[in-house]
Amino acid sequence: MPGFLFSKYDPKKDSKTPFDKLLDLFLQLLTYTSGDIPEALSWLTELDKEYRLTDGEYGIGDFIEDLKDKGYIDEKRETGEIVITPNS
Repeated sequence: MPGFLFSKYDPKKDSKTPFDKLLDLFLQLLTYTSGDIPEALSWLTELDKEYRLTDGEYGIGDFIEDLKDKGYIDEKRETGEIVITPNS
């Protein structure tokens, strides 16, 4: 007999890493901001303040560093401008 089993949601059981969760949101924000990375990061920071998307172990600064390390964004040393890389 088919049925439903309801249980309490435990976010710690979610299989996505903090980076993956923030990346999904960041990519959506990039769409809304027409690719404006600083504006998308600003919105992400505001959303984090309001909804506590990050914790003490992994924050927005860590996320930005991971974006650079994984090749999603690059910072031009001459101008300080942050750009999307072709690898994204």
